[in-house]
Amino acid sequence: MTTATTFCFGASRARLRAAPLDVRLGADAASALATLVPLLGCGEEAAAIAFDGLAARDGDPATAVALRTIAEEERVHDSLLHSLAEALPAVSTEALQQQARRFHIQLGRGSTLAHLARIAAIDAGVCLILSRLLRPGGPVSADTAVAQMLARIRRDETRHVRLSRALVLERAEGRPFEDVAAAAREALANVITLAADAFEGLAVDPARLQADLRALPQGLLRA
Repeated sequence: MTTATTFCFGASRARLRAAPLDVRLGADAASALATLVPLLGCGEEAAAIAFDGLAARDGDPATAVALRTIAEEERVHDSLLHSLAEALPAVSTEALQQQARRFHIQLGRGSTLAHLARIAAIDAGVCLILSRLLRPGGPVSADTAVAQMLARIRRDETRHVRLSRALVLERAEGRPFEDVAAAAREALANVITLAADAFEGLAVDPARLQADLRALPQGLLRA
């Protein structure tokens, strides 16, 4: 079954519907996670669109296939997050979604390599966010179904970082792209600020998370 419902980027493409999720979170944690899911989902939608576009423009057939594969994985993540959202309470996230949408539109500026550098930096940031949510002892890690879903997304995003990084370093010197990647991480941290209360509700220190997101991982764009 498919549906056209989206988090941020319209109904340009129907999505697969994942199986219903049995969420066991407490009420406060469930509401906090419900605030964050559209933020994550907006990123997955944007990534699917971005990787499709990058694949269409890439002159190397093998690379284009790899990029399209990532786009499909991002659509799977999108369907998983919609399944999670449907199992959580309804909360108002319009302001956060609007800010996230603007953020992802800005990521596509400039050259293909600049776009890939930003993607590598942002996907690494998503892995950091998911790792904080999945820390042992927190409410997310105590819910097996939710933890397994988010851990699956994190594993995939780790591979996406590796591919985006590798493409940049194969085709250019990576250091000139560190500034655009760092700016993308700064912008991501600013979006996260809007969801500080939700992170606190899930036992994640938002101030520390924002600080860590603003720091581009050492060596990310260096061979």
